[in-house]
Amino acid sequence: MRKVIFDCDNTFGLANRDVDDGLTLFYLLGAPTIELLGVTLTYGNGNIEETEKMTQTIQTRLQLSFDYYANKQAEFLVEQVNQFPNEITVLATGALTNLFAAQKIDPRFFEKLREVVLMGGTVEPLVVNQRPVTELNFSCDPAAAKAVLLSQAQLTIMNGHMTAQAFFSDRELDQFLQDAEAVVDRQSLNWLKATLEKWILWNEATFDFRGFCNWDMTTAVYLEHPEFFSEEYYYLAKEQLGLYKGRIMLTDKSKNLVKMPKRLLAISEFNQLVIRRMVNGLRQTKIN
Repeated sequence: MRKVIFDCDNTFGLANRDVDDGLTLFYLLGAPTIELLGVTLTYGNGNIEETEKMTQTIQTRLQLSFDYYANKQAEFLVEQVNQFPNEITVLATGALTNLFAAQKIDPRFFEKLREVVLMGGTVEPLVVNQRPVTELNFSCDPAAAKAVLLSQAQLTIMNGHMTAQAFFSDRELDQFLQDAEAVVDRQSLNWLKATLEKWILWNEATFDFRGFCNWDMTTAVYLEHPEFFSEEYYYLAKEQLGLYKGRIMLTDKSKNLVKMPKRLLAISEFNQLVIRRMVNGLRQTKIN
């Protein structure tokens, strides 16, 4: 079992905000090889009050069993890595403030992690279906992003260009809802359906497609099936002057070597796995 802490800016259920953090949470709860130690909340898709409210909502409405932290997140991170040194993987899909704060508490924090998997950053202008998209996660807190990128932790970056390929269509949504019908009550299913259909309508108006980019989900799938992604490595520049707009600066050689896949190789298999894991998460974590 891989021990995981999910550091995220969950806004699932909040109007016109991303749903992928919440879906990734379902996946983590349903993955048989992952032990979710806790969820540390950050900001990005919403402020910390909004992410706390929506995480409490998702837990209560769906009766899911997990621990989340909306304050003292850094303390929890430090406590866990000291309890399980070199065993914990952090998935970070929002502003990286909590990880930076953990390093301030324990300067050896990143040394004690097994791996850090980030969703964020760009290496060139990000365009989705011919529409420019502003980077969010690294640009929310550039100082924190720089600290994490240059930490020399075992680091994998799922950047905006690659994760935009993780397209979850309305057909896949229909399959997920049909499969979820067997494991959640009607009221919960209606809430899931309404939330996800509204998000697809927002994406149709914004990007002119029927579905959405399941950006954050790539981090969870990568833990179980790294073969779904290409295997490019890059050196990060010592000076990261573009992080205020989420831009990662690369160089020919440095001490900061990171994995940053360029391509999602198996989108159909990716989505089928995602659906199975999400449904299993809803099934296995019911509070009796």
